[in-house]
Amino acid sequence: MMNILTKKWGRCGAFTILLGALLSPAPIVAQSRMTDSGSDATYETQKHLTLAVTKFPEARTALTAFIRRRAVRVQKQEETPSQLTAEFALAKADLVRLDSLTTALGFVLENNLNARDLGGRVAELRTEEQQAVAQLATQQQQLGTATATKDERIELRRESERTTNRLTDLRQQLTAIDGHAGQAYVTLRLYDEVSFPTGNRRVSFVNMPGVEFGYLRLDNPKVGLTSSTYQGYALKYLVTRGKSYFNLGVYRPVEKNSTDEDFVNELFVINFGQDFYPRNFGRGRRRYLNLYSSYQLGGFIINRNSDKGNEFIPNLNLGLGLEILKTRHILLDTKASYFVPLNDRSRDLRGILGQASFNFVF
Repeated sequence: MMNILTKKWGRCGAFTILLGALLSPAPIVAQSRMTDSGSDATYETQKHLTLAVTKFPEARTALTAFIRRRAVRVQKQEETPSQLTAEFALAKADLVRLDSLTTALGFVLENNLNARDLGGRVAELRTEEQQAVAQLATQQQQLGTATATKDERIELRRESERTTNRLTDLRQQLTAIDGHAGQAYVTLRLYDEVSFPTGNRRVSFVNMPGVEFGYLRLDNPKVGLTSSTYQGYALKYLVTRGKSYFNLGVYRPVEKNSTDEDFVNELFVINFGQDFYPRNFGRGRRRYLNLYSSYQLGGFIINRNSDKGNEFIPNLNLGLGLEILKTRHILLDTKASYFVPLNDRSRDLRGILGQASFNFVF
């Protein structure tokens, strides 16, 4: 009697598991994987866009409206006061519209389009599906026999559940790939130009020593005290790609004067400077002719013929520059700035400073 009940119960359990594999809703494990079916793994085309804009609110509004109108499915959309991150599915025909919109909104820093053939993946999933179906049928047949012990039946039921979950997952992947045909998975990142992480916020250090020539023409040279022009050379050491740098050099008068004891015969200059690229005119990413604004803050030591009354005077330079040539290994740079000593002798020593430098990666 016990064997008959066991046999009937085993067949009933086998039928229930098989029916669950084919008709019942997905188990929890399979459902958790189903939530990931919107990732780019099930799309033949993936697009990555990174955009920096100067008018962030307007750009954010335009892009969110585009996503709302055109996206087939939105996987993720996160917004902060200075950033927008979105992942969504889009019909391939709308990729051209998205490119036109982003180009008009700002500076596209990344626009990568990757396409792949999922035919091999589909064939692999089909093969795994057939194997899972065959494996599940074998397990059901084993459960239906009367020779299995109680422990063997428990283990067989566990294996059948695992196979059922795996079969459900495989079919959901196949359904997702088929449902995403003709679509692209887009990852979009929109940044405010000020907060863009590859701009001023993330410092990229470099080791670029170089030499600089400077020519200073004073506005109000004082007879017996200063020359009308000074020139000299300095070491210019770039420390970031920003660009941040240090200057250390000596300027000497073009017109010599050895008779007046108070005559300034040398300016020993020590400065720290930074250059800033504009939001237009290439943003410093071009190989030639990058425009920028700059400041230099530091000071200089004046030496006189008498070697008396030498003093340190702080100074500030504000100017504009033009990179003649910039590669990953060398930089040829020119700039013009206004040289302003910050003391009561400013009128005698201020003027126009022209500089040309050459730096290289060391």
